[in-house]
Amino acid sequence: MMYFMSNLDQNHRYRQRMLFAAALVGLGLLFVAFLTAGGATAKAQPAAEMAADGQERALGEEDRLALSEASAYLTSLESMQGDFLQVGPDGSVAEGRFYLRRPGKLRFEYEPPENLLVVADGTWVAVKDSSAAAQRYPIASTPLSLILGKNVDLAEEARVLNVEEQPGSLLVTLADRSGEAPGQITLIFDRPKMQLRQWVVTDVQGLQTTVALRNVETGIRADNSLFV
Repeated sequence: MMYFMSNLDQNHRYRQRMLFAAALVGLGLLFVAFLTAGGATAKAQPAAEMAADGQERALGEEDRLALSEASAYLTSLESMQGDFLQVGPDGSVAEGRFYLRRPGKLRFEYEPPENLLVVADGTWVAVKDSSAAAQRYPIASTPLSLILGKNVDLAEEARVLNVEEQPGSLLVTLADRSGEAPGQITLIFDRPKMQLRQWVVTDVQGLQTTVALRNVETGIRADNSLFV
């Protein structure tokens, strides 16, 4: 009985680690608003309200301008690194360090006890766990492509479900244009200085998780060895 319970507990922890990694690359569940030190509070709407029926929004002039600003910021972003906080739909929390070098490269190192490593090398996203074989996904098949692509055009590359200005924040909710990947992703930017603060992915069941960025530094070029 004790052996069975031990295996059950190990399997639960493994599934939890995989859900954390899946959330990070936008393949799974996501939410919970994160307030950066001294920043304004940005509240993502409940899943039922975020994009009502999941229909593409008719964009007004202000929406297009906001999307253009966000796209230009992501396109111009060459390098960024800092800490991250991730909260799952059940309240589970993970933290770690991230490195981004556009186009195409990203590294998320989870602190123990997660012992997860997520690396994008320009073509693939690899999810590595010390207790299992690495899992790989094409970057193009994940929402990470929206922030890692060479030239970013959010209005063209995704279905825009919502554009919302809040005090100190811009929220852009997107869905896969092909319809093959279910769910939504919300990118949250700081205003007036445009900076990506967090992203929120909601699955078809309304389950949500957040990946929030903290202590962010830009202009520091991470070594190639971090992305293999």
